[in-house]
Amino acid sequence: MEGPEASGYHDRFVWILDRLRGFRGPFVLAGLRMYLMGLENGGFEGRWNGVWNLPIKVADSIDFGVSLNGERILWLKDHCVRCEAHVSHAERVYVLPNGLTIREKVFIPDVYRAVCWLFRFEGVRNLGLKFIVRPVINLMWEVRQAGEPWREKRMLAVYDRARRALIFRHHMRPEWLAIFGGSLEPSVVSVGHQEGVGLPRENRIPGPREHIYGEALMVYDLRLGDGDSLELSFVLVGGVASLIFLLREYDEAARGVQELFERSRKSVMDYLLNTVDLSVGHAAIDKAFTWSKVNLHLLKHYQRGYGLGFMAGLPHFPIYFGRDTVWTLFGINAIGDFEASKGSLSLLARFQAKEDGEDQLMVPYYKGEVPHEVRTDGTVIYYSIDSTPLFVVGVYDYYLWSGDEVFLRYIYDNVHKALAWCFESDRDGDGLVDHGPEGFLPDVTWMDSTFRGKSAIDVQAIFAYAFKCGAEIAKVVGDVDMEKAAHRKYEELKDLLIKRYWDEERGFFYDAIKPDGEPSADMTVNAVVPLLFNLVEEEKADKVLCKLESPDFMTDWGVRTRAKSDPEYDGRSYQKGGVWPFTTGWVALAQFRYGRLSEGYDTILRMAEAQHFIPAYFREVLPGDGSIKEALSQHPLGCFIQAWSAGIYLYSLITGLMEVEPRARLAEATVCPYMHSSSIQLYLDKLRVGSSMLDLKLKRNGRMVEAKLHVEGRDLDLNLGFRSKGSSMDCDVKLDGSDVESYIQPVGKECFKVLARVKVKEGQTVKLTYRLK
Repeated sequence: MEGPEASGYHDRFVWILDRLRGFRGPFVLAGLRMYLMGLENGGFEGRWNGVWNLPIKVADSIDFGVSLNGERILWLKDHCVRCEAHVSHAERVYVLPNGLTIREKVFIPDVYRAVCWLFRFEGVRNLGLKFIVRPVINLMWEVRQAGEPWREKRMLAVYDRARRALIFRHHMRPEWLAIFGGSLEPSVVSVGHQEGVGLPRENRIPGPREHIYGEALMVYDLRLGDGDSLELSFVLVGGVASLIFLLREYDEAARGVQELFERSRKSVMDYLLNTVDLSVGHAAIDKAFTWSKVNLHLLKHYQRGYGLGFMAGLPHFPIYFGRDTVWTLFGINAIGDFEASKGSLSLLARFQAKEDGEDQLMVPYYKGEVPHEVRTDGTVIYYSIDSTPLFVVGVYDYYLWSGDEVFLRYIYDNVHKALAWCFESDRDGDGLVDHGPEGFLPDVTWMDSTFRGKSAIDVQAIFAYAFKCGAEIAKVVGDVDMEKAAHRKYEELKDLLIKRYWDEERGFFYDAIKPDGEPSADMTVNAVVPLLFNLVEEEKADKVLCKLESPDFMTDWGVRTRAKSDPEYDGRSYQKGGVWPFTTGWVALAQFRYGRLSEGYDTILRMAEAQHFIPAYFREVLPGDGSIKEALSQHPLGCFIQAWSAGIYLYSLITGLMEVEPRARLAEATVCPYMHSSSIQLYLDKLRVGSSMLDLKLKRNGRMVEAKLHVEGRDLDLNLGFRSKGSSMDCDVKLDGSDVESYIQPVGKECFKVLARVKVKEGQTVKLTYRLK
């Protein structure tokens, strides 16, 4: 089948960043264990920037420069003329005086605790120069960055001449280490060299007990002949490790940086090409899909003693969040990264509360509760009302896609404990889930910066769906009592959603039931959450979506979290009016699920276009109004890369626009893409349903649609078709020339869908033709 490589490498896998901004935007590279945050120009100015291997920071910066006269240093970051963000690395071009061009590649290998640089020097005439490298090592506990950047003399350093590398260690913790060196022998190594001081003329290596801040200057003498080029490589490794193992990693990386670059690039491309890819024929939507996968690959993190999971976002949340993890996993399951999903759910199960207790702030937690935050410094915080029910939902969603009954049975004890906790969540006996302030948070819903107690609409919807999922899980494992109890609670909460929250006059859901029992009339995006889980009949859903599609909520870049007409609206706030790609994805999903296909497509397009404001990344939150570029530069909000923003975009496209409904246990699926008026051709590649893998290509020609599909791994029963705007009374469907039974039905007010049942054998390629009458 035709894959994404057909649309061109640069079109899908590269962002050429905007020179007009001076390359001052945020930038991140990451492997499974190490990550680097800096600026697009290669600089590191900013409180959170540097190199990290949690739970410690390794370096504040690694600066590169040249001196053409032996005196003044020209830092490369001030001479950047091109920056490209590739899916696996970054490439920059620096142009300096005297015809000197320097090309840089920087990358982080997946499994190494290392950052690697490759430089190529190109000259147009004979040129002697000094290449300057200034590592600023700062081995510090990650949590210290919660305050101002911290600097003290706490490093010891030694120069390893055989390796051409500096070795730094913390003066109190010998296992906090960093090693930095290059492929050439430096002419001068000056440790403790202060910024602003001229080039050193001789080596300065501190004594073995002399404390230093951590910066050094390494000088390399280079000469380029006419038209010559020269290559240099550098490696930084660091983290909490024994010296023996870190030296081994440094040696392995330093011996073959170019080879490691090729392996790293291939690893990332293999991941992208072996998980779901799609094209709807719109460049912005397609590229945002690819880069949403890249975003999640960057945030995938392995921590020894914790496991594999996803950091919630950078720079502020290099933390495993319970709530964020599950919303992210909807996208991860949909693209077929089952191992990452299983690892993430196992991590949450590992830190589920085993007994009732209190945290260090004397805030109680209860047996079965899934944590809000698992920090890599060892802190576990349970301040979340919805992490625990979402854990149940996440396990069931994984099962729907993977059909992995072994894992379902393995983790069922944790699911049972989570459900038992959920049954106890009604504290005042009114049938609703209760919540309020805990610890340092004003409330424990996803909008944790503002009080929404006692019972928010989104919380009730999540709990209702969690009980439904819990009942289905219990049925699979044969727990009849839990199946009945969970199903009964699902029905009760579903009824209460309408009775207590529906405002007929406004045609919208109340945001919350307040402590005095009265409804809160706040107009928020949370009204869409019951629609996500199909808890609302179509008439009410249409009214809610009409409101969310109006200018009161909708912007050109997504949906406001609070209506502009609401008295509490603040478009520059974090959660009282800003546009979250995450909740915009909620709206897109609901639009597709309730037959508002054209509107859903438009919302997806808004999300895709929003990615252009911070090229390559899905932000946590955007401003609610005004000039968005100005607002982002003057009032940056939240994280510049956020896992659930990327995850919900993937999920919205695969289960919304493409309408994929997996039933992996039965080796079945429904696939019914929406063919927008602009879509001539769609493809969906590497769709995993259990151990089956489907490639699908749809092509429209007038009133005829051709579908070509191929299945690997296991036979797959499919309900296959498409949705389109317009109307049709009948459709003739043929499978490889033979008639196939099909049906056609209206979708919403303006669209229809055609579906045909077909069984595709493993290794088989078949062709269906749909001819509308």
